[in-house]
Amino acid sequence: MGKIALALLAILSLGAHAQQQPSPEQLKQVQEAMAKQMQLMRSMVDVHPSRLGFEETVAAIHIGAEKRGWKPGEPVDMQALMRSQGIKDTGRMKVLPACPADANERVAKASAGKAPPLSCRVTVFESKDGKAYVMRMNLTDMAKLLEGDLARTMAEIGAEEDALFKPITAD
Repeated sequence: MGKIALALLAILSLGAHAQQQPSPEQLKQVQEAMAKQMQLMRSMVDVHPSRLGFEETVAAIHIGAEKRGWKPGEPVDMQALMRSQGIKDTGRMKVLPACPADANERVAKASAGKAPPLSCRVTVFESKDGKAYVMRMNLTDMAKLLEGDLARTMAEIGAEEDALFKPITAD
């Protein structure tokens, strides 16, 4: 059983035996597992400032995806959606459906149907200071956590996405 699974079992046992204090070793294992989980979560999401303004970033992603043969969908105005739900203090945010051509078919084939489909979503949001940011899944880093055909396929898809975003993002 992996260290993370053992640490999670330790957490569960702490709740079941609340009268017992965890040992220093148990606390250390839980802290290590939580640090690894946070590292994994950070590696899954990629956030970069855009070289462009908000609307220009949305347009550049859409146009760049089309030029690469992707079939990007229409951007979803999340700010309008959140405001319609009563959330007043929200900045501009749009979610764009965009994925390299046949990406999910390639992932399904490489994983023999065992990997979940990619979300194929890119979020462009504006910070309080008016700067546009691009947020997406970091497939390049996620591929490093995988093995075999799936790792190679995810790395290839990640490289395709990286090529799209490189001229748009500032770093």
